[in-house]
Amino acid sequence: MSKKIVVVGAGLAGLTAAIYLRRSGFDVTLLEKHSIPGGMSTSWKRKGYMFEGGIHWMTGSSDKTEAYTMWKDVGALDESVPIILKDPFHTLDYGSTSLFIYRDIDRTVEHLSEVSPADRSILKRLAKDVKAASCMQMPVFDIKGLKTKNPNRPSLGFLFRMLPAMPVMLRLSKISCEDWGKKFKHEGIARLFAFMPQQSPASNLIFTLATLHMGDGGYPEGGSLPLTQRMAKTFSDLGGDLRYDAKVEKVMVEGGRATGVKLSDQTITSDAVIVTQETVAALDNLFEVPPSDSWLKEVYEFKHRSAVCTFISIGVNAILPDMMMYEWKLATPISYADRAEPYLNINSYPDYASDGCTAVTAYLGGDTYDYWKKAQDNGDYETYKQNLAEQVIRELCLKFPQCEGNVEVVDVATPLTYERYTGAYHGAWMTEMSVGDGMTQYPGKCESILNLYFAGHRLMPPGGMPSAVASGRMVAQYVCRDFDTEFV
Repeated sequence: MSKKIVVVGAGLAGLTAAIYLRRSGFDVTLLEKHSIPGGMSTSWKRKGYMFEGGIHWMTGSSDKTEAYTMWKDVGALDESVPIILKDPFHTLDYGSTSLFIYRDIDRTVEHLSEVSPADRSILKRLAKDVKAASCMQMPVFDIKGLKTKNPNRPSLGFLFRMLPAMPVMLRLSKISCEDWGKKFKHEGIARLFAFMPQQSPASNLIFTLATLHMGDGGYPEGGSLPLTQRMAKTFSDLGGDLRYDAKVEKVMVEGGRATGVKLSDQTITSDAVIVTQETVAALDNLFEVPPSDSWLKEVYEFKHRSAVCTFISIGVNAILPDMMMYEWKLATPISYADRAEPYLNINSYPDYASDGCTAVTAYLGGDTYDYWKKAQDNGDYETYKQNLAEQVIRELCLKFPQCEGNVEVVDVATPLTYERYTGAYHGAWMTEMSVGDGMTQYPGKCESILNLYFAGHRLMPPGGMPSAVASGRMVAQYVCRDFDTEFV
C-alpha cells in the first residue's frame, strides 16, 4: 500500500512537490485555500481584462537552461507553449531622452554610451561582467543518497563552465545595487538599472542581465494562471487529489511525528506532511508548538525582510504599445503610505484584453503593509485604494492621452490582498537580501518533528519562481529517500 502524503498549498512549490511524489508512486492529497492554483504566481480577470500579478520575467523559460527541465517535468512548459521575449526589457523616459535595457548587453552598452559618453568605461565593464556571468545557471542537482534511474549530480564540466563567473559574482556580492548605480555619472542611467531591490547585492542585478543576454528571462504566453493550471492538470492527470477551498488550520503532531492536518470540517491523516504555505506564516499559524529546528528559526528571523508590493491594474479601451517595464518620471509624484513616488513603472498587455483594448499593470514596490493594515482597521481601506488608483490613472492619461475617458476597470491589489489569498506573511513574495548575506539553501526536512517537510520561496532566498519549484523538487526527494522510494 502506497504511503499517503498531504501537501499544504498549491503554489509553485506545492504543485511541484505533489507532481514529483505522485509520479514516484505516493498517494498525494494537495490542499489549497484559494479556488485556483498558483499562490503568489497568479493572474486574475476583471470585466474582460486579464491582469498579471506574478510573472514579469521567468528564469528557465529557455530550453537551453537547466531550470527548463524542471518546468517541463511539472508540465508548466513544453514545446507547445510560446515564450514571449519582449525587447527592450526595460524603458525609462528621462526628460526628453528614452533609455533602454535591451536583452543583448552589447546593444545596451552601445546605446547608453551614446547617451552618456562619460559612462562608457563603466558600461564596458558592465558588458564584460554580464558576459562572464552568462555562463552561470541555476543548478538542478539531486540530494545525496537518492534512489533514481537518472541521477543528476554535479560534474566537473558543470563546475568548470561556471569558473569565469565566480570572480565577478564574488566582487559584486560585496556592493549593493544602490551603491553600484552611484558609479554612473548620468542620473537617468543609474535609475534605469534600479529595477532590482536597491539594498540587494549588485550580483543579483548582473545575474538578471546575464539571464537576458543568454536568451532566457521570457515569460510564457498567457502568464501565471495558465502556467499553474497546466501544473495542476499534470498532477490531476497523474491521479493526484487536488482540493480547492480547503484551508488547513493545523498540522497534527503526535509522538513527535506529523500525522496529518486539520481543516475546519475534517481531519486528514497521512504518513507525512509537506508545508508549502509561506514559511513564516506557517510557523505562526499551523502548529500548536512550532518545530524547533535552528534553520527554521533562521528563516523566521528573515520575516521583516519581506519583498512586498502594490499592483494597480487598469483596463483601458484604447491601444497602448506592448511594453515591458516602461517607466517615466512623473510631473507630480504619487503620494501614498507617507512617501512620494517620483516614477511610475508599468507593463502593458494588449493580448490580455479584447481587440482595441489594453490591460495595464502598474507596480509600486516597498513594504507598505502597515499603512494598508491601519487603513483597513480604520475603515479607510477602500478610500485609500481609490485615491491611489486615481493618482495612477491621472499620470497614465497624461503620458498616454488616448486613455483619457477610456478607463473601464481598475483593480488595486495590496499586500493585504496577497496575504488574504495566499496566507503569506504580509503578502511577501520574496525575501529581501542584503550585501553579505550570501547564498543559502535551507534543507526543508524537519528534524524536531519527524515526517514534516517545508518548501517554498523562503527556503531558497531571495526566492523567485525557479527557487520555489526547486524547493518543491528537493523536498520530494527527501520524502522519497526517507521512505526508501525511487524518485521519478
